[in-house]
Amino acid sequence: MGVLVVGMHRSGTSALSSVLEATGLDAGTDLMARDVGNPDGYYEQRAVVALDDEVLAHYGGSWDAPPLLAPGWAEEYAARGFASRAREVLGTTFSRPRFVMKDPRVSLLLPLWRHALLDRCAAVVIVRDPAEVAWSLALRDAMSPLSSMALWSAYNRALLEGLEGLPVHVVRYADLVDRPAAVVGEIVASLRDWGEVDADVDEASAAARVKPDLRRDTHPGEGPLATPPEEIRAFDGFVAGLCGRHDSFTAGAPPSAGWWEAALLDERRTVRQSAEARVAVVESQRDEVVRDNEALRAQSAELRREMEAALAALEEVRQVRSASRWDRLAGRGR
Repeated sequence: MGVLVVGMHRSGTSALSSVLEATGLDAGTDLMARDVGNPDGYYEQRAVVALDDEVLAHYGGSWDAPPLLAPGWAEEYAARGFASRAREVLGTTFSRPRFVMKDPRVSLLLPLWRHALLDRCAAVVIVRDPAEVAWSLALRDAMSPLSSMALWSAYNRALLEGLEGLPVHVVRYADLVDRPAAVVGEIVASLRDWGEVDADVDEASAAARVKPDLRRDTHPGEGPLATPPEEIRAFDGFVAGLCGRHDSFTAGAPPSAGWWEAALLDERRTVRQSAEARVAVVESQRDEVVRDNEALRAQSAELRREMEAALAALEEVRQVRSASRWDRLAGRGR
């Protein structure tokens, strides 16, 4: 059994994973190092992130430009070996059967990980105000607010669809920060009933992982997009209505996405693919230069060997001539 932490980037998935680790769940090995973007740590398993990045790239996307996954992609990933590799990652990353796996990219690739886990898992979803996510991404990645909100929508729509039928608990980031004891208690109660944590979990210690100053990079409430577009506000309200425990999750029919969301994400994919194509050309040229340099070095080494051999032969000739001259001089003396 495992617990998946799912949600959009900059939505509190790291804080939630820290809380769940404190309930006794195995957070895995080789975690992404903490940095200025997340001083308390990301709780992301490097092997999980690496595989997710590879799968997204294979289908023509990335974490910030999700690919358009065709209906049959869930069958194709198994044929390409991604599912077996996901199982290998699980086996090498976690040493205990009860674990917490966290990478926001999983929100986009839930069919893959559910296949690898044989659906023996539960999920905790965390959702943050889209304006706050946009503000945080603008500060960290200089991403435009509208692109960030389109990305927020894409992640949350994907996870709502991908979690169908699983045991799921949905929380708001603001609630976790403002009421940690109550929210953590509700999460633990769900996980306890689903057999994911022990009955004697120290809820107070888990809630203490939520720090008062956690809610950084919060939108100032003024300026561009202080009020998100109507489509985003409607979807955010819909997700808010899903908060709480779901023994068998079903999201129903969410409000339609705005036409501009797909357009912005398509633009991001196009720009990224163009940039990757240019990088591939430069790398190819670099490799060619490296090969030419290696060939020149090999030729230079061969010429050096030939020169050394010629100098050695010349020295031999000199010695022979010198010896010959001495013999002639010695003969005259007699």
